[in-house]
Order: sequence, then structure tokens, then C-alpha cells
Amino acid sequence: MRDTIDENLDNDGNGIKRKTKSGGWARFINVELKEQGKMVKKAEGIRRYKQFSSGSNNASEFNSNGGFEQMKCREIIAKMILAHELPFSFVEYHWFNEFMKYNNPRYHEVSRETIIKDCIRVVEAEREKMKKVLQNVDMISLTSDCWTSNQTVRYMCLTAHFIDSDWKMQKCVIGFVELAPPYSGEVILDGILECLIKWGIQDKIGTINLNNASDDERAIAILKNSFEGKRKLHFEGMFFHVRCCARILNLVAQDGLGTIDCCLVKIREGVKYLRKQSDRLLKFGEMARILCIETSQSLFIDVQTRWRTTHRMLESAIHYKLAFKGYALRDSNFEWSLTDDEWACAEKVCKVLKVFLDATHLFSGTSYPTTNLFLTDIFKAKKVITNGYISDDIFLKKMSVPMYDKFEKYWGETEVLMSIASILDPRFKKVSIHWTFGRLYPDNELSDRVEYVINKLKSLYEKYSNAFQVARAANSNSTSTSLEATSVFARQEDDFHAFLKSRPVKNTQKTELEVYLEEPNYTYFRNMEFDVLKWWSQSSSKYPVLSTMARDIFCIPLTTVDSESSFSAGGHILDDYRSSLSKDMVELFVCGGDWIRSASNTTIQTLEQSAKEEENLEIQIPTSDAAFHRHESILERISNDEKKFKIKMWKEAQ
Repeated sequence: MRDTIDENLDNDGNGIKRKTKSGGWARFINVELKEQGKMVKKAEGIRRYKQFSSGSNNASEFNSNGGFEQMKCREIIAKMILAHELPFSFVEYHWFNEFMKYNNPRYHEVSRETIIKDCIRVVEAEREKMKKVLQNVDMISLTSDCWTSNQTVRYMCLTAHFIDSDWKMQKCVIGFVELAPPYSGEVILDGILECLIKWGIQDKIGTINLNNASDDERAIAILKNSFEGKRKLHFEGMFFHVRCCARILNLVAQDGLGTIDCCLVKIREGVKYLRKQSDRLLKFGEMARILCIETSQSLFIDVQTRWRTTHRMLESAIHYKLAFKGYALRDSNFEWSLTDDEWACAEKVCKVLKVFLDATHLFSGTSYPTTNLFLTDIFKAKKVITNGYISDDIFLKKMSVPMYDKFEKYWGETEVLMSIASILDPRFKKVSIHWTFGRLYPDNELSDRVEYVINKLKSLYEKYSNAFQVARAANSNSTSTSLEATSVFARQEDDFHAFLKSRPVKNTQKTELEVYLEEPNYTYFRNMEFDVLKWWSQSSSKYPVLSTMARDIFCIPLTTVDSESSFSAGGHILDDYRSSLSKDMVELFVCGGDWIRSASNTTIQTLEQSAKEEENLEIQIPTSDAAFHRHESILERISNDEKKFKIKMWKEAQ
């Protein structure tokens, strides 16, 4: 219904315009309507909505006049489908269309075919935006991972990581490439190069993070040789191939868990046995209550392919160790009781893996960790493995040997990168490597290892400094040429200044790196948030060379978690109902969904993330207040000393 106001009429029927000084008239426009066969002038009210800047991904944007626009609505629906990984047939759902028409009767239903075209249009627009962003980036780091769909088609995901002009860490999926069999290093290389050339960034790649497979190693070797031949190799090639630290930690953790496979099977099957019937859980909870065990902590069942869930299952079982012992005595069908030695081994493994869990949380966190944060956490993992390796405990030594060997295989390659990144953190500087190395290596190795890292840092700085001087000289020559004067006096002046510049001058000034290292460390409080990129952004005028180097170092990712997360989208798009999609369409929708989610100012949850949150692996422990009296006889079969102590503790708790 329109909100209209009639004009006042004089005696002759002519309209008399009133003065519209009130601000309320800004909400009306003049229109002519036909009423009873005559054209009548009226003022029609305008429905206004909040305005958003152009290019916004906010779902509330409408046209500038504040009215409903079908094409804009379709664009927003397309973004919703891509970002949330919804099926294209979503637009044909009856109740979705009822909802849309209720909100605005002017909405027209859209077919599946139409929304696919809209999605393609939206993704192409986002691609052009991303290309413009990448054109202004000097160095890009890549992460990559491979995945096989349920149609046994192998895909490779490429993710670009960079720091933008505002000194903000950014990442975007630039390729979801189908790999043709056989899956050799050459095939992987061709997929990477095709993607880089398509984006025009083949000369901007600084590092690449791939798996540890032999095919990946071959692809990296060929790619590195190609970049070196074109003199486009960053960091002197030191960090061109970066290992995925999260995967390395996972492999090492799996080695640790492998030493107690028998214990894990017993715990896993025992928890499953309790979970099958509620009365078993109730009796188990009553046993825990009798033994004064806090029952607010749940039992946990693991997913065997995720070692972190196995650690959580192990940790919860150790908490209920005495309850498992007591329950085994009263239930003759419970066949999965652990011996005291097995429980002792499980506790040792759990304690070691807790350090790995903390480090893995840093790698896999939702926030984007920069490279400077990893050294001290990885140090803790290496330290606990080293302690086990040199331990007199036979079990710990046996467990730590394969873990130590695997860790050492990759540690040397990432140690220098993490150390340099830590030095470039103004809070830490050289203190971090002195502290870390002092706890990892003997005194006779300490100075050599610290000196090795410092020399690598100085070598990198010299490369950046030389490149900066060349670029500045080129800009100076260009400016001088464009501003060349035509007068004789001006030419003589230019010649004189050129003469002055040509005179050799002994450089007694300190380099930016020397000044930075000699200045006091940035003072901060432990719980205070510190943005290292913001600090370098604010210090870029003081350290123009060093800040450029820090920007490139900090954008190197140490994990392929971002690439792996794209496969959830691939799984939804390539389900059994959409297996006929072409490889170009698959790449379009996986990449487009990532770009739209990244551009959004709010957290967008996908169906996969929702499913993971709803996945409940916890098992609550029920208890009864009458537990002690009903099961007191069970305590007679537990050792007398333990019985007296537990009864005393229980009574005091009451």
C-alpha cells in the first residue's frame, strides 16, 4: 500500500502547493496517479533502508532508492549458496519461496538453472577483485594439499597467503585443480604452474608448503629450479619448500600412541561397552561416586583417524582409572580392564602428547598465527621428546626413539625460519633463540647454533638491502630524467651533483638490522594482545628495508590447514548427486565460496562445520545419591588400605 498525501485545492480545483520546509517531506516524492479517470498529483512516501558502500558483501544492501530489486536479491542468494555450501535446488524449496514472498511480495521465484548462472556471475566478479588485490602484492606464499573424492577423482587445492597494503594477513583459495592419473610429480607441477599463470603470479611465489610425499618433493625440485633460472627465487631458496608442521606433529604423535595400541583398544572397547546401556553407565557413575572421583568430567570416545580425540579419550579414562578397576570387579562381562603397568604407560604417553596438543592448537586455530609465534611452542614439543630419548625409563626411551628420529628429520629445515621470525618480533629479538637453544642444545653447541641463525638473518637482510638500493636508484634516475632542466645552469648543477655522488664515501652508519637488534625489546605484558604486523607497519618509515623483509617472513604459513579446510566444500559440491559437475564448475564453486566467506565481516558457518559441532563424542556420567549404600560390598574386594582411604574421603565429602 502506498503512503500518499493529497494536495490542497483552491476554489477552482487547482492544486495549491504548500511550503515543504519540514524535514519529513524528504521522505516523499511527487507522483501522478489516475483516480476516477483523472490524473491526480500526490506525494508518495519512500521506504528507506540502511545504505552500504558499493562492493559490500553485506546481505542487507539494496538499491540506492531504497526499494526492492530482484537482481540484487538474486545476487545475495547466490552468495549465500556459495558461502554456506547449500544445494542449488535450495531456491526451489517451497518454504524458502514462501518466506521470501512473505518478506516482499515482489520477489519472483528463481530456478536452479538460473541460480547457477548467478553463482557463476558472482564468482567471476569476485575473481576480478582478487586479481586486482594480488597484482599489488610483492610476495605470495602457497599451501597445497591433495584429496580424493568419493568418485575416486584426485584434486589439488592451492591457497595463496599474503599481507595486504594495510598490513593484514590474507589468504584465498586460487585453485581447486583436478589431477589426471598417474599422480606423478610432473602432474602436480603442471597443475601448480597452470594455476599460477592463470592468476599472473608466477613470479611472486616465495614459499610453498606441500606434503612430504616423494611426488611432491619432485614437483618442488623442478619448480625451484625453474624459479632459480628466472632469478625469481626469494630468500635465496632457503625457505622455498616449507613443511607442514601440523602434519609433522601428527605423525610424531601417532608414533607415540602406537606404543600403547593394546591399552587404547581396551579403553575404546570398554567405553563402547559402557555406552551401549544406560544402566551400565549409571553403575559406573555410582562406582566413581563411591571412590570420590569427580563425575562432572565426561568419558570420551575417539575417532581413530584423529589423534587429538584419542588423546582426549585417554585423558578422560585416566581420570576414571579406579572406577574402571572397580566396575570390572562387579561386571563379569567387562573384559577390557587394564593392568597397573598398562595404566602407568598410558599416563606417560598422555603427558607427552599434551605438549603436542597445545602446539597443534596454535597451528589449527581459527585466528591466523604468524610465523613468529611458533618457536617456543615447537621447542616444548622437541624438549619433551629429547627428555624421553635420554631417559632411563625403558618405556619412555622406547616410545621416544621413533618420535625423536621423525622430529629431527624435519626440525632443521624449519628451525632457521622460526628463529628468524622470532627475532623479527620486537618483543623477543635475540633473547628468544638464546633462551630456546640454551634449553635444547649443550653449551658447546649453543654459540655456533645462535651464530648460524644470525648469519642467515644478515645474509637475507643484505639481499633485501641491495634490492632496495637498486629500486631506489632506478626511481631516482627516472625522476631525474623527467625533471631534467633545459637551461645551461641547470645542466651544470646536475653535473656537479653527479660528481659529488660519484665520490667514494666511507659508510660509518649502522644498518637497519643492527639498529633494530641494539634497541631495547618492546615492553609488553603477558596477557596483552600484540599485533606484530601493526608494529612493523608503524615502524616501516624507520625500517624500510627490514619491514619489507619482516612482511615476507611473517606471511609464510607453517601448516596446510587452510588448504585442507577447502576439501569440506569439495565434499559437499561433489556428493553423489552432483558428481557430473565439470572440473571448471567444481573449481569455480570451491574458490568462490572461499572468497565470499573471507570477504564477509561476520563468521559464516558451513554445513560441515555445523555437523562437526553437533557431533557429540562425550559421554555424560550419571550418578545416584544412594550409590554408597547400594555398592558398599564392592569395596571389600579392593585392597584394604585403598578402601579405608576412599571411605574416609567419601565421608568427608558428605
